[in-house]
Formats: sequence, structure tokens, C-alpha cells
Amino acid sequence: MSLKALPTQSRALKKRRDLLDAALLEFVDKGFDATTAKSIAERAGVATGTFYQYFNNKDEMLLLVARERFAEVHANVRLPGIEQVDQRSGQLDISAFFQQVLSWIYDFHARDSRLHEVLEYRRSVDAALNEEMHKGEAILLERARFLVHAFGCANPEAVAFCLFAMAEGIVHRHVFHPQALSKAEVVETGAQMLSAYFRSLV
Repeated sequence: MSLKALPTQSRALKKRRDLLDAALLEFVDKGFDATTAKSIAERAGVATGTFYQYFNNKDEMLLLVARERFAEVHANVRLPGIEQVDQRSGQLDISAFFQQVLSWIYDFHARDSRLHEVLEYRRSVDAALNEEMHKGEAILLERARFLVHAFGCANPEAVAFCLFAMAEGIVHRHVFHPQALSKAEVVETGAQMLSAYFRSLV
């Protein structure tokens, strides 16, 4: 997909930002199919013609929304740092690390659960969006691989894949299919299970 170039003037950049923010809200409120260039422009308080100055279509906008979402995830889901080190033993507290990651990912998905559903629905029919999402997921999987390699786990590819899939499954299952369990119970128990699985392979 060929995206329109970013404008250079601050006023134009603000209009473009307003349109992107409006598109996100439209996708969440109405779903992808019912959202139109006109409805996005109206929510942003501009003419429909202004929409086409900055974007080709709503598919392009959804791709950019996905790109921004993954950028936020990548900025917040990082490899364990000094804050996860147990000061008493000097060892990495892997359970605390997994709990921190699961909690952040949970809140991220809960904040825009409807948007996540739209993205998953559209990626099956939009090749460009699917590729963008694969790229974003690949970066997270690579970080899981790095963690696994750093601890010398056997069969690191399989372990990294399973850690990634388990964390994703724990969050998705509870956010998109609410249960009687609280978020705190799910995150704490999920972190304990992930860390136990991880330690068993180190």
C-alpha cells in the first residue's frame, strides 16, 4: 500500500492527527464496515475533501492505527531490566517480569478491545494490514527469543514461541471473554505459570 506523504507544516500535521484519532474512535464505535471517509471527517470536524488530502482511504488509516499501536507495545514491552532484579539475591525475578508484562498487555487490550477485534477481522482480507501486524508481532517474538537465548534454554525457538503464545492467550481469553476471575487473579496466576514453565527449561 502506497501511503500519502507526511505533511511538513504543524497545522497540517495537527489535522492529520485529528483525522487519525477520529478514525480510531469510528472504528471502535461503528466497526470497520460502517466507518466511512465522511464519518471520520465529520468526527474530526473537517470536510470530507480534507480527509483525502491526507489519506487515500480508511484502509490506510487502519494500517497506520495498527502501526502506532505496535509502536506503543514495543516501547513498553521490553526485555527485563534492573528493576526486575531481586536485590537480596542479585538474581532476575522472572515472575515479577512476567507479571509486569502481562499487566501492561492486559490494560492495553482492555483499553481498546473493540479496536483489536476490528484489526483481527480486517487482517484476514487486507494483505497490507496483515503484513504490518506480522511485522509488529515478529518484533515481540524476537524479544522472547533473545530472553530465551540469554538464559540458555534448550530449543529456544520453541520455548520463545510457546511463551509468546501463552502470554497472548492468557490476556486475550480474559479480556475478550470475561470470566468471574478478576484481572489481578489472572495476571498473577498467569505470571506464576509462565515463570514456572520458563524456569523448568533453564
